[in-house]
Amino acid sequence: MSEIAKAVGVSQGAISSLLNDRDYGIRVSEKTRERVFRICRELGYIPNDLRAVVRMYPELGDLCLLASSDIADVVADPFSARIASAAMRIAGRATRQLVLAPFAANADYSERSEAMPNTIRNGTSSKILCVGTPNTTLFQAIIRRGFPIACLGHEVSMPGVTSIIPAYSEASRLAIEHLFKLGHKRIAILSGPFGTTDFKIIELNQGVRIVYEQQGVPIEAQNILYGNLDFKTGVASTEMLLSREPRPSAIFCFSDTLAAGALYAIAARGLKAPGDISVIGCSDDAFASLLHPALSTIHLPAEEMAEAGVAEIESRIHRGDITGSKKITMPVHLVERGTCGSPGL
Repeated sequence: MSEIAKAVGVSQGAISSLLNDRDYGIRVSEKTRERVFRICRELGYIPNDLRAVVRMYPELGDLCLLASSDIADVVADPFSARIASAAMRIAGRATRQLVLAPFAANADYSERSEAMPNTIRNGTSSKILCVGTPNTTLFQAIIRRGFPIACLGHEVSMPGVTSIIPAYSEASRLAIEHLFKLGHKRIAILSGPFGTTDFKIIELNQGVRIVYEQQGVPIEAQNILYGNLDFKTGVASTEMLLSREPRPSAIFCFSDTLAAGALYAIAARGLKAPGDISVIGCSDDAFASLLHPALSTIHLPAEEMAEAGVAEIESRIHRGDITGSKKITMPVHLVERGTCGSPGL
């Protein structure tokens, strides 16, 4: 430590504070921190503590998938489960460990660093993916430790974060255009919660507005229903739509889980999709092709996002580009299966 302190031009206490990740009341700037670790690497210094090794050589660290507490149980969220599954495969190929870590979307981690996920604060994770509602104070705390972040599904404009998002507005545009081309005029939309600030829902709603404006067709506000993106809401919303006269001839659902609920409600009424009413989802989750009939949907590239996120993080670590900011928009596409047809078929 004395050799490193001499080479950097700071006290041995400052070196100890950095290498042991302890606050000894010694302020060390980000520039000094980077210089200390650079000198350590140049001198070939290998700390005894594996956590310090990862801070100094982040390319050796594990992959961490952060999930906000509202979807921390990734098994219950099909899209997040697809991301997690893809990340596990990627980690397996590289013989690295993948750690799943929940965090509180609304917590202030700038004042409570001890509340950070343990795998980052005291563990050996240095390659960070995040799904769910982002927390900027947590992101700032992670970036201060020298680790870049790939935020999957949300756009976050801050240094050190790469936002990787599906083309959500394009997804809803493709769905509505497909229904228009089939001849549908009365299209119902099962959207997300009313007034939500969720990036995905806002973008999907924007896509709906765009395609209606392009087609010169007014949106029937009474046929837009708001609620959660779950199966129960899909059932209840569809039952409400089917009780109306005239009822819609097609339903676009903002999630495949909503669409599964819609298909259940249609079958419970003794009706058929697409013979009596067409249904199209949005995500292309694993169960979509197993439904009967198989669900037509818009493919959101969860697996491709995980691949791009890991590649971007590793590239940034290799280049030493920890504070750069970037946005990557991933393409979406229509998957035609068995729940969409012309009206009255």
